[in-house]
Amino acid sequence: MSEKIMIIAGCSHTAGSEIDGELDSAMNRSLSYGNVLAKKLGYRPINLAIGGSTNGAIARSVLDWFQNHDITDKEVFVLIGWTESTRVDAPFQYPTWYDKVVGKFADWISPSMSNFLHINLSFKGYTDREKDIQEDYQSFIVKRTEFFELYSVNLVLQMQFFLKHLGVKYLMINTMHMFSESNEKYLKSYFNIIDKKHYYKVFNNKESFYTKYKDSEYNSYRNPKAIYGHHGVEPHRLYAEELYNYIMETQ
Repeated sequence: MSEKIMIIAGCSHTAGSEIDGELDSAMNRSLSYGNVLAKKLGYRPINLAIGGSTNGAIARSVLDWFQNHDITDKEVFVLIGWTESTRVDAPFQYPTWYDKVVGKFADWISPSMSNFLHINLSFKGYTDREKDIQEDYQSFIVKRTEFFELYSVNLVLQMQFFLKHLGVKYLMINTMHMFSESNEKYLKSYFNIIDKKHYYKVFNNKESFYTKYKDSEYNSYRNPKAIYGHHGVEPHRLYAEELYNYIMETQ
C-alpha cells in the first residue's frame, strides 16, 4: 500500500503559532488545523509552514519540496494556507534566520528560504540591513495593494496548474485577507480560471481562518497565551472539521 502524506504550506497560522504560547513548537504543529485535518483524512502531515511567510515563500516551499522528494508510490495531498496578499518576498544577499526562529519545528525547510526576506507590514526587521529594505518595500506595499493582489492571484494559478500537472490532490484556503472587491477589475481575468472546487471560499475574506475566529461571535475562543493574536486549539480543531466536511462532500 502506498504511503499517504499531506504537504501543508503556509505562514504562522498554518504552523499553529502560539497555540501553546510559543512562536513555534512540535505541539503547535501537531494541533494546527492542517495537521489535524491530515490525521482525520488518514495522511501523515508534513508541515512546511514558516511564521511570517509571504505568498511567494509559501508557493516556493511547495515547488522546492517536490523538486527534492520522490513521490513514487506515495499518495500526496497538498494543503496551502495562503497568507495576506500585502506581504512580499525580497531577494536578500545575506542569509536570513527563519529556520532558527520561526521554522525550527517545521518538518522540512526549503533550502531557498534563507535567500529571501519576508516583507511584512507589521514587522520592521531585526538588523539595520533588514530595516532598510523593509522600509522601501513597505512604502510601496501601502501605496499599491492592487499590485500585490495581482502577484498573489498569479501564485494561486501557478500552484493550481503545477499540482494538476503532477496529478496530486490539493486544497487551497485563505488564512488572512487575500483579494479586495475594489481590485476586482484587475483580477477578474485570473478569477475566471481559478478552480474554485479546490479553493475553499476563495473570495470570502470574512471566512479566512484568522478573521473568522477573531470576530466577536468567537470571542470565547480568544487565546490567552498569544502575544501576537494567533488562535488557540479550538479554532484550529473547528476549522479542520469544516475543511474535512468540505473535502468529503466535494472531492
